[in-house]
Amino acid sequence: MASSEAYTHAQFGNTSPRSSARILRRASTQKDQKAVEEVDVVQGRILWLPPKEELPDRAVRRAHGKGAVEEGIYNHPIVVISRPADDRHTVHFHLITSFQGKQLSEIYGKANEFHASRRSWYLPIAPTPDHPDATSKKSRKRFPTLDLAGGATLRWDSYVNLRHVYRVDWSYLKVYYNPEAPQLQTYRFERESMIRLLAKSKVLTNYEAGPQHQRPTSVRVQTQHHVHREIREAQSPKSDTSSVTSEYSVLTPILQSDFGVSKDDGTRDIEPPPKAPPDKKEAGRRSVIRYILHCVLWVPLLVVKRVWYWLGWCRNPGRR
Repeated sequence: MASSEAYTHAQFGNTSPRSSARILRRASTQKDQKAVEEVDVVQGRILWLPPKEELPDRAVRRAHGKGAVEEGIYNHPIVVISRPADDRHTVHFHLITSFQGKQLSEIYGKANEFHASRRSWYLPIAPTPDHPDATSKKSRKRFPTLDLAGGATLRWDSYVNLRHVYRVDWSYLKVYYNPEAPQLQTYRFERESMIRLLAKSKVLTNYEAGPQHQRPTSVRVQTQHHVHREIREAQSPKSDTSSVTSEYSVLTPILQSDFGVSKDDGTRDIEPPPKAPPDKKEAGRRSVIRYILHCVLWVPLLVVKRVWYWLGWCRNPGRR
């Protein structure tokens, strides 16, 4: 059995020939993709985790929780949910899966508690059909369909698996590539979808991304304070998401270049230049104006005072 076929069998067990061919085709389209550059490594970015045999031993580990790393996570797209400020070389991520072309309702379609719990781990990525439990306005807020920025789409209908948080050195990752849209080189979640993804992830795992690594930039956009404020507003009881925000606490500052930028940009406020002294003509005009105001205001007042004194004298001439 060829090495690629052996890997497919080990990863997915007994799969149909059609599924196996699809998996091999997916691997062949990604294996020659370029390595990730540091500018690509931000929250919300979709990247590619290579096959296990292309990575060093124990390259992928759990970033949160306990348990072994599942074999099926390799050779899949992933979404970066954190690039910790205290470890600039590491990213934390969730797995993105296409279920080998099947829908979530086909994998966990039963009405029992076990299947309902498993379904809650996944959020669909548009244009994937909505979550099977999103049957009302309230439940659609609990199980939203996530959108990619710029109307981008992945190659197949896919879901984010929020149940597990892994970490890896980002230099091992590759750029995600969709051969059906070769002109598009950047895949990332739009802002609102990333907020909902992080919130749902915290509900399921109690994972919080924490402070993010910030790279220098000359552009000033939003500060982390503004990001926190927007998240709190989205979670307030008065907002449209109040049905689910009882589960969601305040999230981490999101997104560095795609959803926000570092404040440490080296820029400073520019003070206005000093005013030039007025010339002599201007000073002369101001003197004339002051003289006119003096005549208009002071002279009538003096006249009033004289008239008032004269009237008082006429009434009491003996006091003179």
